[in-house]
Amino acid sequence: MWGKHYISAMKPKEALEELWKLYKPLCNAGEAEKMAAYMKNHFEFLGIKKPIRASVHKVLMRDIVQDSTIDTFEFVELLWNQPEREYHYFAMEFAERRKMFNNIENIEHFEWLITTQSWWDSVDFIATHLVGKYFRIFPSEIEKWIPKWVESPNMWLNRTAIIFQLKYKNDIDTNVLMSAILPHKNSNEFFLRKAIGWALREHSHYDSRFVKNVLTSHQFSGLTVREASKYLQF
Repeated sequence: MWGKHYISAMKPKEALEELWKLYKPLCNAGEAEKMAAYMKNHFEFLGIKKPIRASVHKVLMRDIVQDSTIDTFEFVELLWNQPEREYHYFAMEFAERRKMFNNIENIEHFEWLITTQSWWDSVDFIATHLVGKYFRIFPSEIEKWIPKWVESPNMWLNRTAIIFQLKYKNDIDTNVLMSAILPHKNSNEFFLRKAIGWALREHSHYDSRFVKNVLTSHQFSGLTVREASKYLQF
């Protein structure tokens, strides 16, 4: 749809300019207003819907990912500091494609991403596509970071600690999961109650008995119970 797009040896700002060139003709003020409203007006939008954005990203992503002259986090940070949410989406996809989770030092970068420009759409992607993969590669780091995030006053770090194992299937560490869940089981925060239910619901596919026992042994909010028991029969 968008043709071929070849770029080599770009600086992060140049790569940002190339992305803007692709975005510019697709900006839609009406859609931007709707998208901002859906996200409770926490962010500005250019108004580029996801299917169109995916096509645009495909044009540029391969060349940028392969360009070793572009510093990964410098580019991610530059994108992250743009006001429009579409740039943040590109940043997260780029971070995953560049496999930032393969570097043990990048957990601090992930923490920064989680705690800035924070909302459920970015936090959930970072938690499952970056942090989750990181802790699979560096499981010894869990003991260092997850207790810190569980105890943090930042709700989004709490949520990350709860859901980072969502894609682990049978490999989930239930001790780590419960250590993240129980300190927040009485929270009034919607995004934490929802996250607890989501994490338990996902694990119910692999160990329904464990999830049933958790739900009967502890008192959770109605939202959490509804989410967690969606696929259970008591």
